[in-house]
Amino acid sequence: MLIALQSLETMHCNLLTDIQIAKETGHAGIEMNGTKLKRYLAQGYKIESLAPHLEGLPVVAMTYIQDIERQEPAQYAALLQECERLCGLAQKLGCGMVQLLTGPLDPGGAYKGLTGAPWPEMRRLTAKNLRALSDIGKAHKVRFFLEALTWTPVYKLEQALELLDATERDNVGLVVDFWHLWDGGATAEQIAKLNKDIIFCVHFCDSLEPWGQRGTFEQRGRDVWTGGGRIPLKEWVDAVLATGFDGVWSCELLSPKYWELDPRKTAHDLKAFLEYMLV
Repeated sequence: MLIALQSLETMHCNLLTDIQIAKETGHAGIEMNGTKLKRYLAQGYKIESLAPHLEGLPVVAMTYIQDIERQEPAQYAALLQECERLCGLAQKLGCGMVQLLTGPLDPGGAYKGLTGAPWPEMRRLTAKNLRALSDIGKAHKVRFFLEALTWTPVYKLEQALELLDATERDNVGLVVDFWHLWDGGATAEQIAKLNKDIIFCVHFCDSLEPWGQRGTFEQRGRDVWTGGGRIPLKEWVDAVLATGFDGVWSCELLSPKYWELDPRKTAHDLKAFLEYMLV
C-alpha cells in the first residue's frame, strides 16, 4: 500500500511546497497537479530542476486530461496534443499514471461533448478515443486512470466498466474515487467485486450529499472534512481491500473551507486518518 499526497489537499500551495509537505508528512509519493506543474514551467523553470526536490519522493500520478470524448476534428486533435504533452512531462518525471476525465467538465461551457447521444454510440466513440490515448501513453510508458465525473453523461460505475471492456487496453483502468462513485450511485458491494487489476488508484474522500444524488460541477457537496460526510468510509475502504488491491491511495479534499487551514497539518491529519481506516 502506498499513500501519496494529493495536491488538492494543499490547493493553494505551489508545486515545490506540495513536494516539501509530502516529504515532511511522510507520504510515500505525490499525485502531482498538472496545473501547478504547468504554472511552474510557464515561469521559465526547467522540468529537470524538479529532480533534487523530488529525490526520494516518486511522482505516482499526474492530473489531468479532460473531455476525453471530443470528436470534432480540431477538438480531437487538441485532445491528442494535450495527451502527448502531459505524457511527455510524466515520462520526464518518471510518473507512470495520468488521469482522464469524462466530459463536459464544465457543462456551462461551449463544449457539450456527446451529451444526448445514445449510450451505445457514446461508448463506441469514447472507447475509440481511449484507444488513441492509450497508444500515446504506451509510447511514454504511461498508464491512464479513468474518472467518470458524476455530473457528466458517463458517470455510472457500470458505464466506466463497459468503456474499459470496449477499449481493450491494459494501460487504461479506473480510479476508485469515493465521491464520484457515491454520488453516481455505486455501492460498496459493487466495488468489492471489481477486478483488482483494473483499479489503478484510489481517491479517499467524503460527500455531504445523499447516495446517488449526483453532485454538480460546483462540487459543493465535497466541502466537508473526510469523515464528516455521508459515505460509510470504513465499509468502502474494506470493499476496495476485498478486491486485493494493494496500490496507490490518496486523500482528495475539495473544500474551500479546509483549504484555509495549515496545509501541513491537513496533509498530516488526512494521511493519519486514512492509515487508521486501512487497518
